[in-house]
Amino acid sequence: MTEATKRRWAEEITAELKRRFGRTGTELTEIDSGWLNAKWKAETSEGPLFVKVYHPDRYKLHERPERRSAIETTLRLQRGLHEAEGACPAVHAHEGRLLQETSSGLLFAVHDWTDGATVRAGCMSEAQMYELGLAAGRMHAWLRSEPPLERPVWTPDKQAYLISWESNRENAAAAGDETVLEWLSRSRSVVERLDFRSFDEAPVGWLHWDLWTDNLLFRGPKLAGIVDFDRMTFAYPEIDAARAVLSGALSDGRMRTDAVRAFLEGYREWTAAPFGMLSRAMRMIYLIESAWWYRTEIRVQSELRQLLGRFIEEMHWIEAHWETLSDELEAG
Repeated sequence: MTEATKRRWAEEITAELKRRFGRTGTELTEIDSGWLNAKWKAETSEGPLFVKVYHPDRYKLHERPERRSAIETTLRLQRGLHEAEGACPAVHAHEGRLLQETSSGLLFAVHDWTDGATVRAGCMSEAQMYELGLAAGRMHAWLRSEPPLERPVWTPDKQAYLISWESNRENAAAAGDETVLEWLSRSRSVVERLDFRSFDEAPVGWLHWDLWTDNLLFRGPKLAGIVDFDRMTFAYPEIDAARAVLSGALSDGRMRTDAVRAFLEGYREWTAAPFGMLSRAMRMIYLIESAWWYRTEIRVQSELRQLLGRFIEEMHWIEAHWETLSDELEAG
């Protein structure tokens, strides 16, 4: 994105904040947050806001009406969760609309600003993990009242996984990528041993789908807010629990079991988490994420290289403890 484009968008946003929301004295500070993300902190005379533009080259909301509808749904759910005292920022509406559109077709959303800081992956304290569990459990409890979609957007499917696996293997072999080929050998071994009937009892529902450290803001031991609900969807809520535990408690190849227990203690204040739930969720997240990260294409994308090392560490930890996940995560 060119500097000229950023300036033009910033001018549009400033004008729309005044016209739609009565915000004056706006000064925008760009937030550098990755590939084709356009985000600003808007300092206004009435207080700070967070503004996110849905980049047309990434989201393609004008070309994909189903994506636009999905974003509108996630904004509505986030607004409802905030109003129910959930740990997320408010979303501002104009004439009943949460997704705003400028005269030039620029699509954006306006949120309250959340003061807080991210915590390095694997380094959340027990107090922070308890707070995160409390917020995730409360979020899932509230989302249970939302009407379901016709079916989950993703289900554990061995055949679908192996089709993706074979495509990844062919690409890695063609590129001579021995590293990815070794990863794929490991993943094939554990997935072939997996009894997919073990997922039959997993409850379906709405979930955040991305409780990664970048989306979790803390002020000291307290959770300031969960942000970035764009991927929220209808599948298996326990996937959020697995992602949160991996994000916060896996450090240098070791799972910090006290931090895991703290998360579950908080989570269970709002949502049931019977023995075996977390280990089942870990296997689900493995099916989802290993199919994405175990790809030669990902290894050559410079903007993903830093993240890759962390997520490979997580996938390898799950593989190494595949047969003992319940004991590792839920004993005691």
